[in-house]
Amino acid sequence: MSRYRSPSPLAPLLSAVIGDLGIQRRFDEARTVEGWAVIAGLQINGVTERAWVKGDRLFIKITSAAWRHELHLQRRAWMNRLNEHLGDDLVGEIVFR
Repeated sequence: MSRYRSPSPLAPLLSAVIGDLGIQRRFDEARTVEGWAVIAGLQINGVTERAWVKGDRLFIKITSAAWRHELHLQRRAWMNRLNEHLGDDLVGEIVFR
């Protein structure tokens, strides 16, 4: 008889640890900010000064007024793309500043 258990998937274990530590909200905030950087791409990241989360809002500080206006007009599409990338509806609104 073997003394070793068969391998278990890591995702449920990590999810349980994150929940037990009470850091799910912070974990989701970090995933959201990193997700924005992934979907925004090089050009938009080049004009992004900072991104942060408060509640279900993602705030993005844009250094160019022209880009800020363009992104603001497309904010719902960006939100949908980001939530799809995250695999969850973590973002209820994107605010470009």
